[in-house]
Order: sequence, then C-alpha cells, then structure tokens
Amino acid sequence: MPFGRHSMRCVRRPEGAPDASRLRPSLRRAFTALGLLLLSCFGSTFTRAEERLRIQGLSDAEVWNTDPDFSRLTRNEGETAPLGRLRLWAIGDFTKGLQGFVLGEVEGGSGTEDGEKDTELRQAYLRYSFSAPKRLILQAGKLTLPYGNFSRRYFSNANPLIGYPLNYEITYPLGIQLSGAISRFDFMAAALDGPLTRQDYDSEPESSVRPALAAGVTPATGLRIGGYYTQGEYLEKIAQWWLLPGDQIGDFHEKVVGLDFQFSRAHFELNAEMTQSRLEVPYAGDARGRTYYAEPKYTFSPRWYGALRYERGDLPEAHWMFATVWSAEQRRVHDVEAGIGFRITPGLLVKASYRTEIDRGDGTGELDGHAAALQLSYTFDLNSWFERPH
Repeated sequence: MPFGRHSMRCVRRPEGAPDASRLRPSLRRAFTALGLLLLSCFGSTFTRAEERLRIQGLSDAEVWNTDPDFSRLTRNEGETAPLGRLRLWAIGDFTKGLQGFVLGEVEGGSGTEDGEKDTELRQAYLRYSFSAPKRLILQAGKLTLPYGNFSRRYFSNANPLIGYPLNYEITYPLGIQLSGAISRFDFMAAALDGPLTRQDYDSEPESSVRPALAAGVTPATGLRIGGYYTQGEYLEKIAQWWLLPGDQIGDFHEKVVGLDFQFSRAHFELNAEMTQSRLEVPYAGDARGRTYYAEPKYTFSPRWYGALRYERGDLPEAHWMFATVWSAEQRRVHDVEAGIGFRITPGLLVKASYRTEIDRGDGTGELDGHAAALQLSYTFDLNSWFERPH
C-alpha cells in the first residue's frame, strides 16, 4: 500500500494473549461516535440546505475463480467465490473552509478474505481548506493512507483492474495530515497511528505516532513524479509475547522509502511505484526488500479500455518461529494481471481480469496458479434521487 504489505504467517494466539476484538475499544468507540456526530450534523445541514451535503455511494458485485493451492490469491478454497460490497460516504460543509467526511463499508460473501461479513466505519475526519492564495489542506481523524500511488485509486471505479498489488494493503489509521502545493511542487506531512507494514496475526499494531512525508513535482501537464518516506513501530501487540524480558515492541522499527510515477496523454495512462523497505526483526537482524509495479491503461473508446499490471520484487518479512526465535526473510512477488472494462452507463462499469504468478521463487520457473474475476460496480448519488425537478 504500497508498497509494503509485509505479512507474517498466521499462528494461533497463545493463551493469555490479548484478544484483537478487545484492543483499542475506546478509540473505536470514539471514532464511531465521531462518525455518528458528523452524520447528525450533516443531517441538520441537509435540512437547512441540501446543497451543503452530498451523500454518495459505490456498490460492487464480484465473482472469483482461483486455484486452491495459489495461497496468495486463493479465495474460498478454490471454489466459486462471490462477494458484495457497499460503500457510503457523506461530505458536508459546516462553515467556510471546514468540511466533514464519513465513509462506511459493508462487505460479505465467500469471496472476501475471511469469508465473513464485515461492517466498518472506514473514515471519519474533519478537513479545513485555507483561503487563497494559500494552497493548504489540513485533515484530522480516521484517514486513508496519505502516500503512495495506489491509495488514491483503490475504489473499483478508479482501479482499472479488479485485484490489488500483492504488496499493498489499504489501511485507515488515525492521524493528522497537512498537504499543499506551490507552483509545480506538492507536499504532504502527517503523523499517523498505524504502520505501513501489516501482519497477518489476529491483533492490532501498537499505538504510537509514526511520521510520514511525501512530495512530488509536475514538470509537465499529465506527468507527476513523487516520493514518500515513513518509519516507526510495525509489530502487532501480540508480538510482545514473543520478545525477551525487557524488550518492547517499540524497540523494532520499519523504514520505508518509495517512489511513485503518473503519466497520461490522450487515451494512454501509466501508473507505477517502487518501494524499498527495511524491517528490524527481533534477534534476527534486518529484513530488506524492494518491490515495484507498472500499470498501463489504454482507452479504446468512451466505453472500452484495457489495462495491465506487472509486479515484481521481494517483500521483507519478520517471521516468528517459536518462543523468542525469529527469522528475517523475503517473499518473492512476481505476477501479472490483465483485464478489460466496459462502461455501460456513466455510473455502471463491468470489468473482467485474469491474474497469474510468473515465478514463485523456488527456481523452477513454474506457474503457481491463477485468479480470474468478474466485477460489476455502480456509482450513485443519493442527493440526485431526491432533488426536485427544475
């Protein structure tokens, strides 16, 4: 998510270890309350003036077919795997320059990662836009990751394919972010309560402030070159049980440096990203890795387009083995996904894609499976359903 989904293998939670469902409940309750507060404020705003509130949504229906032994992409043990997803968001103006944003998501079906239904308040934040000539925006609350190429394009109506880069996971940390632009340069500085690296344990990351910086330049229309940097704690709370007495989770950090690239001209678009990551692995030294992807897209007509994503690299892993024994490892990533999209109406898009791994890193060069998917996504505006005819 760039960019750094460096997972650790799933293990059973030791007895006495903290239950993830009970971690940080106060923060969850606080931001759920913030979301309800913003929605109630939006509701009163809507009563006063409809144009000061926008409620929009995006619904997805997907069907997956994957190989049962393709562990990185397998869904529903290789059986046909449908899923449905609904996102609703509200944007409201409180005063001049001050806005609020809330986004909720419901997802369910055997095609989800865990095969279960999930309902979550993904984002809830306040945004203040400074008056001209200042080109500054300040945001605070539950945000999406503010750096990296794919974090701006992960919704199905913006993602030209159906899958995500394998080294990428969208997260929603608490944080405060300042972004702006000066002429052809743009910048971002943030303090986030969440790491870039994610792990596959039933736990939450340790709560601490992690800095993040990003900057970019647009030397010509349609071309942007940018970079980002972040570091901080990355181990989840459950890892405290696997450290030696006296050591703390905060003693081990991740450091991530990334470059992203955007280019568009006429009917052609290209997005690319490269990430260099280093993990301080307990008692095992550093795990290092570099990954990149390139994603070209070409629009053949107003309704038809084709896209491709090529991804390659090595993801560093902090692998816990047993007791206080860890291993610094790498996981090979080398795959390609190709797809086509057809826009039935301005808000209705159907996509089909096929993904396969090129090399699983064992020296055989054999393919490791496939993942085929069909997706229908529909974007809608609730305000338009209730607007009076002019």
